[in-house]
Amino acid sequence: MPTPDRLAAPPTVENPSQADTGAQVYWLNCQPCHGDVGQGLTDEWRAQYPPEDQYCWESGCHGDRPYESGFTLPPAVPAVIGEGALARFDTAADLHRFVSQTMPFNAPGSLSEEAYWALTAFLMRANGMPPAGTPTPDAPLGDVEAAALIGLRGPVATATPPPTPVPVPAPASLWPVWQVLALAGFLVVIAVGWGVWRRRRAQRIDG
Repeated sequence: MPTPDRLAAPPTVENPSQADTGAQVYWLNCQPCHGDVGQGLTDEWRAQYPPEDQYCWESGCHGDRPYESGFTLPPAVPAVIGEGALARFDTAADLHRFVSQTMPFNAPGSLSEEAYWALTAFLMRANGMPPAGTPTPDAPLGDVEAAALIGLRGPVATATPPPTPVPVPAPASLWPVWQVLALAGFLVVIAVGWGVWRRRRAQRIDG
């Protein structure tokens, strides 16, 4: 069997999904530094390139003194596929924001918005995250607010709304109004009777 060409473009598919499109974006813009399987710029991956292109960090290539109009590579190029590769990102929106603002390393923000969303979808699929939130042909990525609800390690925690206060009814009067009025009238009658009795008693004593 012939050895597969690891530098070749990924195969095209009929009716490609957003992630399939992202695989092409990755191959063209990300694979040279991040590897054919997202492993990063390892010695093993650099060995797949022609000999004249294998010395990325040397002066005159992408070292301290790059070639004219070139750029300097960081000391290490991390993996983007594999366990923990995207651990720094909580949601699809976080991942999209990072790649669209900082990548490709030599020309940040130079791709189209559609390409960045496709790349985000590809990286999510390649990392198997999240099974329930991975973009589908019917619901591709493309909106930051919606992507913010797709957690890369599970459902996004949402703030629990405070409980609706239950209205407390005013305490019922212990005595109905008619009973209060009746009691007041009774007390008035007693007071008047008491006064009349005292007055008559005083008259008998004086007489």
